[in-house]
Amino acid sequence: MTDKEFMWEAVLEGRKAQGKTGTNPPVGAVIVKDGVIVGRGHTSYLGGPHAEVNALNNAGDQAKGATVYCTLEPCSHWGRTGPCCEALTAAGVAKVFVGILDPYPKVSGRGIQHLRDHGVEVVVGGMYEEEIRQDLKDFLDRVAAGTQD
Repeated sequence: MTDKEFMWEAVLEGRKAQGKTGTNPPVGAVIVKDGVIVGRGHTSYLGGPHAEVNALNNAGDQAKGATVYCTLEPCSHWGRTGPCCEALTAAGVAKVFVGILDPYPKVSGRGIQHLRDHGVEVVVGGMYEEEIRQDLKDFLDRVAAGTQD
């Protein structure tokens, strides 16, 4: 499979969370090692693990040195759960493809910066951005309106 095909799998994974995440965005993530998907995850109910953490839990030790495809920039702040960017670096992933940047002020580039500061290669955009924006429309609209908690 190609990077684009793996990102599409992340998009499809995120769609499993549509309408089930409260105010959290319905993000999808897949983890790939040696050309094979070893972990999948999507955002849980409000207050539960985010997509990246669910995918890491699914992948287990296979996440070390792997590539992650996620539809939205991994979060970088503490809320009801810990920062996904820290979970990714703790797991030892090598590369992360990010569908779109997170415009939420508590994240907004900080997740990507954390990954890069910890030696993770990051690629942003270029695959399914329109579809991802549509899937995350409610969240993106709340951020733009300043009403996202």
